Amino acid sequence: MAGFKGLLPPQNVSKQQPPQPAPFPRTSPPYTLFPTIRDQLTITSWLLLGGLLQGISLLLLGPLALLPTICILLYRTTDHLLMALHLTPNRYMNGVVPSKFSSQAPHPDGSFGTDPAAESIVVFHLGARSNHPLGILAPGYKAVGDRSARMNEALMADPVKYGLLGMSRWLKQEDGAGNDTMTVYYLRDYEALHRFAHEEIHMEAVRWWADIVKEHPHISIYHESYLVGRGQWENVFVNSKPTGVSDLWFPVRGKGEDEVERFVRPVVDARDGVLKSAARRLKLARLEEQGRVHEGVFDRPYL
Repeated sequence: MAGFKGLLPPQNVSKQQPPQPAPFPRTSPPYTLFPTIRDQLTITSWLLLGGLLQGISLLLLGPLALLPTICILLYRTTDHLLMALHLTPNRYMNGVVPSKFSSQAPHPDGSFGTDPAAESIVVFHLGARSNHPLGILAPGYKAVGDRSARMNEALMADPVKYGLLGMSRWLKQEDGAGNDTMTVYYLRDYEALHRFAHEEIHMEAVRWWADIVKEHPHISIYHESYLVGRGQWENVFVNSKPTGVSDLWFPVRGKGEDEVERFVRPVVDARDGVLKSAARRLKLARLEEQGRVHEGVFDRPYL
């Protein structure tokens, strides 16, 4: 039986640059700085601040101060109307995989089998929050971000050594402003994560935190670790950009070689077969039997 059908091309690596960094999306500043700044004030505070600046500019420049605002709003409105009317390409679809797909671990040679969730994975959450009126400008908080960024760079620079498959940054939305920021890491095994935890770059951060924690009670940090066994995880995405567990890169070595040859995306076609429903992806026969009443729905190509 043929294995799962991969939907995204692999990325070859250069033999001239060991260790080879994986092509992960960037999660360190300045890539995540603007959403964090935006979250420091409530929407009403941003509107009031904008109104104040506009009022000052009107006092200084008169009606001419409205021209930049009018021009930018006109451009953005026209731009989005053209996309909505299909007169220009919809750039929000860039990177979207127009199908139903699932993330499945490839074999060591980069091919895919027929067994869902064929490998165990580790999911690690690392989060922080400033419980201070100054938000990210609070004493000590920038140092937390700087150390986190350095550790992320070290992980991404040698992902094979540390078992890193991918990572993504998330911003909590439960409060009006000043929410938690969290990075989700996906790794091959806990031993590699434990190895990194005892590297000097992490231990330096631990020692720093132990020295300042009493003077900075407004800084929250936390982590969660989940060791997920084979066959104990499932996922499905429809018309989505690769995200979460589907935004990973698995290292592949050539036959008889120790060096990484390429990185393979785990995105595979999930429109039929064992990937068609959650019960099948988890091999829960009793639940699969209960769901046969809706089998016609799951047989549709995109659902």
